[in-house]
Amino acid sequence: MAKQTPETEIKQKIYLSAKKLFVEKGYHRTSIPDIVKDAGVSIGAIYHHFSSKEELARVIHEDAVDTFLHRYQVHVDSQETAFEKIRGFVEIMFNWADEDMITVNYLLHARPKEILDCNFTICTAEGLEAVKNIVKFGQKEGTFKDADPILLASFISGPIMRMIELKTDGIITQPLADKITDTSKLIFDALKK
Repeated sequence: MAKQTPETEIKQKIYLSAKKLFVEKGYHRTSIPDIVKDAGVSIGAIYHHFSSKEELARVIHEDAVDTFLHRYQVHVDSQETAFEKIRGFVEIMFNWADEDMITVNYLLHARPKEILDCNFTICTAEGLEAVKNIVKFGQKEGTFKDADPILLASFISGPIMRMIELKTDGIITQPLADKITDTSKLIFDALKK
């Protein structure tokens, strides 16, 4: 592991504080002075590393999407059956939520649409396309119902997002990883012919 310099440590503190505050308070209700206070850095340090709050949010978003797409490629694309793909998707989302709930909640709820290059978020762009690919695979395989792929995709992403919300709210107290198998089976049963 590379040794962090004071310069990269400061940038990381700013990044992590901003991500946390965007989730807790919302992007629009988080100010640069809020980030300064939470990160324990100066305003100059923030503007040394990021030209604006918008750039900071964009970097956080792009990093999260890159992480999602990498995990998807490794744990979903590599699977050979529709059930394995669903299980892989549930696994990446639940494990990621258990490891880094702040980033997952940022993607699901806190990312500001105006900082993106399009009007979509992970849930309606990259995430939707990824889940639609699972649906199309299952339909081609002959396993899933012949219904609108977007409708079936919502039967995959909806329960996953709700479980993450319940974990965030403290209603689910055990690791979401404990629910991977049951959640995968229930989603698969809802989609199969």
